[in-house]
Amino acid sequence: MPIPLTYPGFKCVLEHLEAVKRAHIIGRAPGLQKINKLIPLRLRDYYVICDEMTINDWRIRYSDNDEVLFEMNGKTFSREGSAGLEDKMKKLVNFYFCERRVIHVDKLWWFDGLLPDFLPVNMKFKVNSLTAPFLLDTAIPFIDPRSFPLKTLTTIATAPILDDPVVQSAETLHLNLFYCRRVPVRDLKKLNNQTVVLEHCSFSRLDMASLIKYHIETKQDIRITFVISTSNINVIREMFSDLELAFGEFQCDLDDVNERFIYDSPKFSIPINNKSRIHVYAVSQNGSYKIIVKPVSGL
Repeated sequence: MPIPLTYPGFKCVLEHLEAVKRAHIIGRAPGLQKINKLIPLRLRDYYVICDEMTINDWRIRYSDNDEVLFEMNGKTFSREGSAGLEDKMKKLVNFYFCERRVIHVDKLWWFDGLLPDFLPVNMKFKVNSLTAPFLLDTAIPFIDPRSFPLKTLTTIATAPILDDPVVQSAETLHLNLFYCRRVPVRDLKKLNNQTVVLEHCSFSRLDMASLIKYHIETKQDIRITFVISTSNINVIREMFSDLELAFGEFQCDLDDVNERFIYDSPKFSIPINNKSRIHVYAVSQNGSYKIIVKPVSGL
């Protein structure tokens, strides 16, 4: 006869059970519903926008026919009823979240200006990674303070955004430059992240040469690894043209760097002070091109 799980063992299993499966199991087991509220709920992904949310791979949204639609693995189900759509969504949120005030989420995708009407006003998300392309300032109030500093933050690059301590402290910062024509060096100097990924750089002007010169003049270490990503090879060529003019004497083969370099692209090892230098090189990954500006220790 199998030995039953102790409460600590059962708690561990339930806490790490996939969230949608857990909700449906608990919904069919009245004896578990009381202790369920005492055990944290952990989501891999939570996506929210207007009248739609996605819990891991389970998408829930309004339809044009006054229905709530459920989608997973290419299959769609619908639910009808006399209640209004907002009431239906509130009941679903209560079914999955069980009136919890804090939901643990690995990756939160926030695409709404306000907290959607179907979510409780006092709800907080304890997150590792946040994607809030246009509405970072509206997302922050709903993030549990224990989440900071974030492991990963993805947002649009604007001058006010770069002044935000939440942005400056994230371990890895993804900045979308699609709507930003130019990123001044003074804005890049504000950042204190480990890695800054500058995405969609095809129409933006990035003066990395001036940033490197600033650190050479002040002899300050660059603690940040910058990754400049673009689908336009001409952006790579233009940036390397500027770098060759400024640092041509520091070109080298970077034989000790284990990367798949873009063929015939320049590579640099630029000294900053007597303890550190900066490696600059280009790689190609999954159809895009990336310039890596990486600080290294030693000469």
